[in-house]
Amino acid sequence: MTPDRDETLLREALQTGLHPAETDLWPAVAEALPAGQKRYNRRTRALRLAVCIGAPLLLAAGALLGQVEFTNLRSNPRPSFAPDKNTGYAVRYDQTAYQLPDELMDSLQAHYNDEADADGMPPMRTFLSGRNLPPEGPGGRGYDSWADLTEATGLPLVQSALLDSGTPDDSGFSLVPCSYTIPLPDDWQTFSVEERNAYYKDYNESQWRLAGAWPAGFSVEWEEDTPRYLYPRRVDRLDNGCTIETQAYVLLAAEDQPAGTCATGSQVYYDKKAGFVWEVEEYTTPSGIVALLPRCTSNGKTSPYLNANAFFEQNGIFYRLEVTPYDGWGQVEDGGEAARAVLKEVLDSFEPAA
Repeated sequence: MTPDRDETLLREALQTGLHPAETDLWPAVAEALPAGQKRYNRRTRALRLAVCIGAPLLLAAGALLGQVEFTNLRSNPRPSFAPDKNTGYAVRYDQTAYQLPDELMDSLQAHYNDEADADGMPPMRTFLSGRNLPPEGPGGRGYDSWADLTEATGLPLVQSALLDSGTPDDSGFSLVPCSYTIPLPDDWQTFSVEERNAYYKDYNESQWRLAGAWPAGFSVEWEEDTPRYLYPRRVDRLDNGCTIETQAYVLLAAEDQPAGTCATGSQVYYDKKAGFVWEVEEYTTPSGIVALLPRCTSNGKTSPYLNANAFFEQNGIFYRLEVTPYDGWGQVEDGGEAARAVLKEVLDSFEPAA
């Protein structure tokens, strides 16, 4: 017997055994089962090493590489792409590992080591606001625009003239220096009071121009001393009063994960809301992007914000969009349909990076 086989037999006994219950007992049992860390780690490594050369075989077999999927974890606990998850719903997506420019990678590594980079930029702390925020670690960086972020990272991020025409939300992405120890020059003791004040002023201005809110930026997730994921982010307020959070998930190349490597990722969607029931609308944009828009069929009328999310993948980069209507949550009678209409308008505006 193996743990996998034991779990399968237990599930079958609870669902179709000699004494089936009216209520499906498996989800509750699955939540309490041990994670099987060794099996999970083994599966995760195998997924990370699934190289893109296998894509033609998947296509030939009828699989849609890159297609985002929405899976009910209550009826399909611990699926192969998310073996540690068994409650709520999971969003599955494919990612391609990207190599960042050497200068940017050197800067991230310096900040990880709590050092200033070659340009003198000190390590910065990232502050994000909104819902469903990604992890963050050393190396966050802000930019004057999404286009500047795209150019600096060299990533094929989707572009939107509609979002660019909006007003950046000042609370969406901000940075502050990790440390505020002011380095003093060797001849500091010879400075006059006026010279010291001028030095403090110049130093503060040089540092704090990096801090505060940015129209766009990214946070970094590290695995030991290796940057594994980059999370480009922007938050924009449109003329109609709606706020749009655009969150990208970028897999980074590493020694065991060369550039071009494909891996399967997932995230749990409302994992603690097991009572919710969803259906998924598949929406195709004029540029050919296929987005999934989940709709809550069990509680969407009283919680319309549940119907204000969209997910899609483009060029091996996963995106999550969320709209907040002008009144914060949307009209109850509306059921989130107005928010979904805005989501589709934003989705239609996306174009591949030039």
